Amino acid sequence: MKIVVDAMGGDHAPGEIVSGVLDAAAENSDITVTLVGQQDKVKPLLGDAPANVKFKHASEVIGMGEDPTRGLRGKPDSSLRVGLGMVKNGEADAIISAGNTGALVGGATVPILGLGTLEGVKRPGIAIPVPTDEGFCALLDVGANKNCKPIHLLQYAVMGSIYFHFLRPEVTNPRVGLLNIGEEQTKGTDLIREAYEMFEKSGLNFVGNVEPHKMYTGKADVIVCDGFTGNMVLKMGEGQAQFVYRQLSAIEDKSETFRKGVEEIMSRFDFKKFGGAPVLGVRGIVIKCHGRSRADAVANAVRMTADFIRDGMNLHIVEGLKKLTRRNRFSHWFLKPKDATETP
Repeated sequence: MKIVVDAMGGDHAPGEIVSGVLDAAAENSDITVTLVGQQDKVKPLLGDAPANVKFKHASEVIGMGEDPTRGLRGKPDSSLRVGLGMVKNGEADAIISAGNTGALVGGATVPILGLGTLEGVKRPGIAIPVPTDEGFCALLDVGANKNCKPIHLLQYAVMGSIYFHFLRPEVTNPRVGLLNIGEEQTKGTDLIREAYEMFEKSGLNFVGNVEPHKMYTGKADVIVCDGFTGNMVLKMGEGQAQFVYRQLSAIEDKSETFRKGVEEIMSRFDFKKFGGAPVLGVRGIVIKCHGRSRADAVANAVRMTADFIRDGMNLHIVEGLKKLTRRNRFSHWFLKPKDATETP
């Protein structure tokens, strides 16, 4: 298994990125990790790196706040573009980056620049684990596709179910819900109402609409929404968790039990446990780490990525979508207009 890591991406690059890679590589001899970045900044950090850690020079960096399209097109020798090229050319199975989200997603999804989508996938989606009373659920899309159609949401449900099963293998038929302002089928936008009808007929374990506050109760294992809504939910959830933590931390005369309880609760919101969020539906495994990721988060991202490669997650996604299209009542939703007379 060959994994590329963007050594220059993130607030704490390259130091924390390199440290996390070294930790993960030392524990997993069956993977090879190639760090891509500027030689004068990365090579001095490698020291006595294990034999399964490689380095590839890239002279440019796409900044965190840089326009994604300009960065990708204008910096062909950037660490991100070079890393994506390695996956596209078959030199690696996966790429991990804590850098510019738009550039990573754009480079992963646009064939002329990067990887393109898997067979049958209309639009890729970013999935994240969200803590619930029952452990966690998978929320997607959280930023890859803000202008969704019902078919995109249905495909997210399939991909999200497969992703959740990889994280929780004991759950063989994940419960799927649509994020909405109410539980009634008539609530929400045209997009959600049309998607609801498709979900009901899909054969998925559909449990209906899920209101945002019910997401944390564990009503569904996979919760689907468009990328704009999902990104808002993600950032609001992060902000609320940090606000509550600040308020609890300000309480005087805290007992040891109280302090430990607060730390335990906040640990459930810690993105470091999973390491990163997969961009589902693209060729190759693509993992977006949080921009603030440090070594422990990067190491966990490498471990998770190795599991996804080892167990063939993308093959399961392709097969899951094919199984959906084999249902005759879905044929017209998956065919392109020009192919409307063809048999899927």
